[in-house]
Amino acid sequence: MSLSPPSLLIVHPGALGDGLLALPALRVLQATFPGHRMIWFGHKELGEVLVDAQEVHQSYSFDRLELLAYRGPNVSHYEKILSILGRCERAIGWLEDSEGIWRNWLRTAGIQNCILRSPHDPTLLHAHMADRYMEILQPWVQTKQVISDRETKVNLARLLVLSKSQSARTPCSIKEPLVVLHAGSGSRYKCASPVLWASIVNGLMMVQPHRNICLVGGPADTDSLRNVQGLLTHLEYTILTGIDLLSVGQYLQHARLFIGHDSGLSHLAASLGIPSVLLFGPTDPAKWAPRRTHVAVIRKSCHCIGKASIAHCTDRPCLSILPHEVLAKVEEVLCGVKASATHGATFGCVDEALNVPCLG
Repeated sequence: MSLSPPSLLIVHPGALGDGLLALPALRVLQATFPGHRMIWFGHKELGEVLVDAQEVHQSYSFDRLELLAYRGPNVSHYEKILSILGRCERAIGWLEDSEGIWRNWLRTAGIQNCILRSPHDPTLLHAHMADRYMEILQPWVQTKQVISDRETKVNLARLLVLSKSQSARTPCSIKEPLVVLHAGSGSRYKCASPVLWASIVNGLMMVQPHRNICLVGGPADTDSLRNVQGLLTHLEYTILTGIDLLSVGQYLQHARLFIGHDSGLSHLAASLGIPSVLLFGPTDPAKWAPRRTHVAVIRKSCHCIGKASIAHCTDRPCLSILPHEVLAKVEEVLCGVKASATHGATFGCVDEALNVPCLG
């Protein structure tokens, strides 16, 4: 009887965008331990996306693991989770463990080889979050191997590819060319004004009146969507809300363009290869923005330092972006993507009939 392959436990308690920033580091782990099954404990819906894209083998919600670590055994889940952990040879936890609670618990569960360190650790050397996730892997992976694609023999920046068989999950019919806009974010202070978003939609429709516009939103975006809708009563567009992340990802794969904030959906669109223009506010794009050639960031000067300063900033000058600046950046991104496709790069979302000017 053949033995089952060893597993590697990945613990990531962060939100959707944080989890996608860890994707290059996840791929380093795949290349370093090719015989291991990757077991993800983290953002529930992101885990489903990673399984569908074959980035990990299994996924579980982080709170199921947290329940065991902090509150003692739970009868309904304890045996199942322990059976999973019993096959894990290693564990990486991108989290704070200053009191050693997680390390002791994982060792009690039989996992002796662990790395537990938060990507927000101030002693880390790199600025961008993707690099910080990989820096944490250095006890297992040589520094040069972490930094260089050639050393790891894996394309860390390759796009996510979701199964086409899931398309039936999406409740909205897909009409192309499709432009998706996400006017919300998990944090109010990251959001530009509804007036700007309505002006962007109007500008896109003026260039191409028959363009198919979709406003997408999650549970935290109700107010943002409602405010934008109130300014667009004269236009026809689609609204996509109330569906799971995997279905949103299936829908996004048909988009020719994505416009959003610093949000998890923006990171998902970027990971799927959708040409994107992102409006950044007080969060630093040098640390948080997706690093993709088909992604452009717009941000004005920001003088806020720390969360308290951001919370008390009412006028948000960093988001005082004008509609024509967004439309110009859209033009730049689409033309750049078209040029890349002409020279051999592959973008499944590029419209072969697209003519310059690229908004036309």
